[in-house]
Amino acid sequence: MKFLFFCALFLASVGIACLAAVVRIGSYVDAEGVLHEPFALMELGAMSLALGVAVGMVCAGTAVWRRFRAS
Repeated sequence: MKFLFFCALFLASVGIACLAAVVRIGSYVDAEGVLHEPFALMELGAMSLALGVAVGMVCAGTAVWRRFRAS
């Protein structure tokens, strides 16, 4: 159970760090009209954050289920 919690925490923190890096790096259009943006960081950040939230919900649901089942 603790392993799932730490995995969720790690994934969420990686997602937030990637999205913060996207904001920090920013995007720009060069002189030739080509857009440069950190697209890989956007995808990785969104996926990691979504996966971290999903794993956290599973972890919380399992903890609640065990508590009600024990009563």
